[in-house]
Amino acid sequence: GGCSSLLDGCSRPAQGSEMTMCGARRSLCGLMSLTILLHVAQIVLYPPLDAASQRSVRQSQPPATAIEPAILRPLATTAAAVRGGGGGERLMIVTATQPGPCTTRRGDHVLSLALKNKWQFATMHGHGMWLSSELLSPWDLAGQWNKVAVLAALMQPASEARGGASWLLWADDDVLFSDMSFRFPLDQYEAQEAWLVLWGDERMTYELGDSEGVNTGTMLLRVCDWSRALLEAMTRLASSSLRPVLTNHDQGGLVHLLHTAPERWRRHTRLERDYTMNGHWPSYTGAFTLGAATLRSPVWGSSALPVIVHYSGCQMCRGHSFNGTWTDRGVAECVAAFTANYIFADDQSLRRLGLRHTRLGMPGVRPAEGSPLFARHAELTRCMPRFLVVGTQKGGTSTLHYVLRSGWHPRVALNKGEKEVHHFSLDDNHAMGPARYQARWDGEGAQLGTCPGREEEVRGEVSATYLDYPRAAERAFALLPFAKVVLLLREPAARLVSSFNMRWQVEVCGKLTWTRRDCFKGLSSREQVKEHAVGPFQLAAALKVWARCQTPGGDGLDASCLGADFVEKLANRTRRERREIDVCLAALEADAPPLSLGRCLGLPILSQRKLYKRMEDGAYVYRSMYAEHAAVWLSYFPPEQLLVLPSEPLFERATVEAQMSRLAAFLGLDYRETNKEVLFSASPASVTGAPHENGREGVPVRRRREHHHFSHPSGVGASMSPRRRQRCSRTCALGSARTTHASPASSSQTASFLQPRTSPRICRGRPRRQAGRRLDASPLQPAQRHPQHAHRR
Repeated sequence: GGCSSLLDGCSRPAQGSEMTMCGARRSLCGLMSLTILLHVAQIVLYPPLDAASQRSVRQSQPPATAIEPAILRPLATTAAAVRGGGGGERLMIVTATQPGPCTTRRGDHVLSLALKNKWQFATMHGHGMWLSSELLSPWDLAGQWNKVAVLAALMQPASEARGGASWLLWADDDVLFSDMSFRFPLDQYEAQEAWLVLWGDERMTYELGDSEGVNTGTMLLRVCDWSRALLEAMTRLASSSLRPVLTNHDQGGLVHLLHTAPERWRRHTRLERDYTMNGHWPSYTGAFTLGAATLRSPVWGSSALPVIVHYSGCQMCRGHSFNGTWTDRGVAECVAAFTANYIFADDQSLRRLGLRHTRLGMPGVRPAEGSPLFARHAELTRCMPRFLVVGTQKGGTSTLHYVLRSGWHPRVALNKGEKEVHHFSLDDNHAMGPARYQARWDGEGAQLGTCPGREEEVRGEVSATYLDYPRAAERAFALLPFAKVVLLLREPAARLVSSFNMRWQVEVCGKLTWTRRDCFKGLSSREQVKEHAVGPFQLAAALKVWARCQTPGGDGLDASCLGADFVEKLANRTRRERREIDVCLAALEADAPPLSLGRCLGLPILSQRKLYKRMEDGAYVYRSMYAEHAAVWLSYFPPEQLLVLPSEPLFERATVEAQMSRLAAFLGLDYRETNKEVLFSASPASVTGAPHENGREGVPVRRRREHHHFSHPSGVGASMSPRRRQRCSRTCALGSARTTHASPASSSQTASFLQPRTSPRICRGRPRRQAGRRLDASPLQPAQRHPQHAHRR
């Protein structure tokens, strides 16, 4: 009948436009007829099932738990339960980001974490999600007003993007869900006919018209004509003459509508105060406890978890605020609080997968006890080391290795072969895989998790590169998350000088360095220098020293000249490094985690060869900054798994037993079963008969004014600005504060070993001159200056 009326008048001959019109009408009628025929065929071929048939089909299908992985069952079960009564597919979370990339180094990363948090919340509850990065109406609805355009587009009756959602939840990009188990009471709102739900204050909004009376960073909107009309009114307001006088952008616009026309908008608006939709991050900084269902301390009189926390001020992408109210330090504090809240919420999601975070602010995760991942990982790593001695270099690791290897305790088993494995610090070694790593104890052909008859061994290894090499802590945590970590630390200035002394002796003596602890006393001729050379560059440097410092008789090297050469080269090697560290520390003042000093120095991007060269002969100051390295390990391992031991007591008969007793208790060993005789025996490397190893002998040097940066900072801070003093205090106290918690038995002496006494200029102030102080810890007496070199300063 419809086609007959459309084609009426087209049966007679027609020309021109009339013929074109009739052709279009015939095509339209053909499409209508085809649509009707296809619909009828569908009904005939696939009739709808009655209720009984639908039940039989459902009963014939296998249960979901029979085909889903066991590890995903909790997530699937929760989502199904939520769909049944807590909102589920009725709600869609809507958010937006700026169209272009962020302008800050951390911006894109922080923004991705915020988006992941929203996606996790939506997935856990079966909600839909829409992410927009477009400016739908940039001529009038740009910036914060863009949410109005996005919500209006999704609110259209014919919008397919919305799916079946009847509620839209807008969330700014700087919003985090904190309570991941919360369910919005949509049924309650519908019963109350509350179509707009957001945090607000009645008096500030309706009586005063204050733009701070509501928070549009998070708001619920019912999909209905009333909400469409509200969005349309806000759109008109955005292009009106009132916009310039509105404060807080779209938030001010909404308050203007509620204040000036309450008879139209107030009835269906609910200003929610029963739960926290607008938590402000400064109030919740430090209030979260990992895995807890309540806050550590009440906020605004409530210990309940906030549903949503706003991190306005973090400047996710811009890195600065439009009005300049947020300082660099404020942004850094905001990002640190954001990271802690994100991990608190992420931990709630990951526990459904059998994973958990170990502490707030820690990027790594470990399998949760009782989960399938935990059982599998424990089975594969049960023959791996239970403890790691991670350094420091020239900090007594060889002595400790000798004690542990020589039968100090019957259950302790170190790796076979060379002393240091370097599995986690060197890329090539790590690439060989965990099976090759286990072979260090069980030999070739070892299989992961298989070590018959040796399960009770307390395996461990000693590698001095683990403490400060980039990625070593991350890799160790990934494979051995439950391992005990021992930091054997030496007084930082002494460690620096000892490390350089080894490199300097190799440069002067070549191969003779490995057979004599005082190799510079064993060179008696130019031919000997050539005989012990290890390469052309070393030979050239050694011959230069020989020409400069040989005695008048030509039968040896003058000690005073060698001391001057040592100090000059040490100052030259460290001067550029200290400049780089000073620049990085100044940059870190204005930056936020996760940027670290090592990353600023460019260490993680170096190849293995370049990294080894830089760390072994170009990072003397950096490797003595223990607080920086301890902070990295503490960002992965919890404090109770770390023990700090000063190395000096290992060389004193009166203190070595107490030191090893602490180590035994930390490793869970019975100290009564230890062999105490090995503590007082001389190792093969001892040339004086003293217990354990003997360090290389140092040349006598005189204290020089221009090398004051190697002194202990007795008066540090006297000439510092307040900001520099704050930075120094925070850096130097970082390790001591955390490791004191890690080991209750730690004394103030132990904590002091985390103080970077060779601090860069930012932590130095005016040093006290100490004339005649020697740079090395050797008992040598200062030698008299040879007349030949009297002109040298």
